[in-house]
Amino acid sequence: MKFKVMIPVDFTPVSAKAIDFLSYILDKATVETHLVHVIQVNQADWAGSNRASETIDHQALQNREKEMAEKFNNLKQHVDFSFSSQILYGGLTTELANYAKNNQIDLIVMGTKGATGLLEKISGSEAQQLVRHTQIPVISIHEFASVSPIQHILWVADFTEKQQQNPATNTVLNLQKLFGAKIHMLQIMTESNDKQETELKTNMQQFAQAMQLQNYELHLKHDYKVPQGVRSFNQETEMDLVIIGTHDRSGFSKIFHGSAAETLINRCIRPLLTYHIKQSSF
Repeated sequence: MKFKVMIPVDFTPVSAKAIDFLSYILDKATVETHLVHVIQVNQADWAGSNRASETIDHQALQNREKEMAEKFNNLKQHVDFSFSSQILYGGLTTELANYAKNNQIDLIVMGTKGATGLLEKISGSEAQQLVRHTQIPVISIHEFASVSPIQHILWVADFTEKQQQNPATNTVLNLQKLFGAKIHMLQIMTESNDKQETELKTNMQQFAQAMQLQNYELHLKHDYKVPQGVRSFNQETEMDLVIIGTHDRSGFSKIFHGSAAETLINRCIRPLLTYHIKQSSF
């Protein structure tokens, strides 16, 4: 299997975690690796190049670009894989999303410090922002998340026909094939009764058969919210990667409804892959 992976880097321990995770993929697949750093500038001041932009500090940007280029060169001396490096100017989310789209990236791996409180509800972390603006699957790795070889994949969904018809579910199947991992299908129940449990397990089994899944287990967990249920399940088991779909929401809809996937981006104790439902993936 061969595909393209993009890693946003800022040369901090957080982005280094993404590179650590990449090493497990490199052990299993042929990867074209793109490391990208964005020098953030005000879009109103940016005219497409340093020279053409009249209202910015040209020397400061030149110094910054030189510093990043030196860090990329230094990184090449300390890793055992080849990569292409790119320094971009502009808004972080916009530039990363555009680069990924223009270069036909298959998977984005990104470290994150997360976000809390009002910041999480309104603007979110940088990883949250990127998930909102790209249709490419994103693996976000919290700075406190455990990174390990992928042997067990936790797939959180409602396992309905809509999920089955979603081309993005190929992401799960390809990762399982790549690592020879076991899939743990998990559905969170906000209420508990025997009839509902039976119906849910039947739906999950039918979904697994329709998708021709192999090497999998079914799990139901009772919790009042999906993120709490997923975190609790992770604490009780040894999952190496969590996968969950996300719906497009923005503005006030985001504030009032929220997103289980985006909440987990900020708090998941394992690497988390998010994909947009009804969108294609690698």
